[in-house]
Amino acid sequence: MEKYFAGIDAGTTGTTVMIFDDQGNIMSSGYSEYRTKHPHPGWVDQDMHELWAGLCIAAKQATSRFKGDISQVVSIGVSSQRGSFVPVDENWDPLIDSIVWSDTRATKEAQWINKEFGHDEYYSITGLNPSAIWVYPKIKWLKDNRPEVYEKTWKFVNGQEWILHNLGSTELFANPSALNYNGMFDITTLNYAPELFDRAGLDMDLMPPLVPDLRRVGTVSAAGAAATGFAEGTVLSPGGGDQQCAAVGSGVNKAGMAELSLGTAAVMVAQLDEAPDMVENLTSGVSFGAHAIPHRWDMEGTAHAAGVVLRWWRDTYGQPEVEAAKALDLNPYDIITLEAAEAPIGCHGLLFFPFFNSQANPHFHDNARGGMLGITQIHTRKHAARAVLEGVIYELRMAVEAMEGALGRPFDTIRLSGGGAKSLFWSQMQADIYGRRVERLKVSECAVLGAAILGAVGAGALPDLDEAIENMVHTHGFIEPNMANHAVYTEYFHVFEKAFLALVDGNVYDELAEVTSRHSQGTA
Repeated sequence: MEKYFAGIDAGTTGTTVMIFDDQGNIMSSGYSEYRTKHPHPGWVDQDMHELWAGLCIAAKQATSRFKGDISQVVSIGVSSQRGSFVPVDENWDPLIDSIVWSDTRATKEAQWINKEFGHDEYYSITGLNPSAIWVYPKIKWLKDNRPEVYEKTWKFVNGQEWILHNLGSTELFANPSALNYNGMFDITTLNYAPELFDRAGLDMDLMPPLVPDLRRVGTVSAAGAAATGFAEGTVLSPGGGDQQCAAVGSGVNKAGMAELSLGTAAVMVAQLDEAPDMVENLTSGVSFGAHAIPHRWDMEGTAHAAGVVLRWWRDTYGQPEVEAAKALDLNPYDIITLEAAEAPIGCHGLLFFPFFNSQANPHFHDNARGGMLGITQIHTRKHAARAVLEGVIYELRMAVEAMEGALGRPFDTIRLSGGGAKSLFWSQMQADIYGRRVERLKVSECAVLGAAILGAVGAGALPDLDEAIENMVHTHGFIEPNMANHAVYTEYFHVFEKAFLALVDGNVYDELAEVTSRHSQGTA
């Protein structure tokens, strides 16, 4: 009997479900969007029941479109948002909406981390710079500001555990790579760091036990089968954090390779075979954590707003493109990209800053916010659209340079994944801005493929992870950078970075956050 493998990627704004054969061919797929909530500036919440409903829609699409017997799908692996968490009671019912990874409400708690530990001590323990993005300060915020919720909490779970439980798993666990954004790990052991809990007055027993190895954690229940269309008894196995799954799904299983996923956020991941030397990396601006491949590490660079910036442009200013796309039966993003391609490199001096939810690697400024610089009467919609695309990649170049600095050499290749990798125009722009060759993958939704591979190996349906990657991950080949374009982009990039740092040094972002906080209380 033929065997097939399902992957689920439960992202921030939607879930993708795909079914693959053992050569990595997509047999069927489904996708459904859902909302995030923004009750206050900097807050990002999500209704877990809405997320589950969207996941079920996507799963029903994938299972109904599958041409074979659904029982031939032998395993399901799950990729989930890292750094999004929800407190649940003993029945696994959410006590509040989940707090999403991009939420920055815990700025005071992040300041407490800096005072209590200092940058160097916290970074040496966790592999992460102090930031309001991590779960650690947010749980402290919850205890300090919503003590009634904290007291009722049985466990703080990641979306992956909650989803697998809804599918039928009865085991309590967490996958280390799914918790990379928690900021609670000892980077040398990839386990919880008791000192962090003790000094914050937090209860480590509220965290699920870690399961680092690839193995089954249950099977699809009758209720899970009815909700999703998968066969009852299908083996469930953790995949990992979304970006670590994407690294597996893009074939990044050795040092010197990197994967850059351009989705809601953008994250670049490179594998490390041993624990990083944190003394050597104190000023690198790079994040370190657990790979989805057991007992291996990775380093990361992140932009907290990437594809979501383009979505914001579409929803706020892109109505003409949306209407044109409907009339032509095209994707509105393709129309926006075609329009952007008509503008020159650098957009006649129009710079866009995509810091919607802070700036991450390498500077980690929680209060950084977006904006435009250089607007004149010459600028049109096409210039603005291109500036948005360029601004996202300028921020990512800061991360690429930081990671190559930590690695000590340029990457051999950068493999592009996520929705942004579907655009040849945006992919060429990345090659030109980085000055590095890039590869587009035949399955651009690498987190889903990686989850399916990890789930299949964990279920015992595929014997070896490296062999599965070799068989199932395929590229379209290299896109070489246009070095003349790179030279022009580099000049604009230096102005972009200098402007950002000037606002940081001038305390502009922090002052704006303080004024906004005073005048935005109680407003949605």
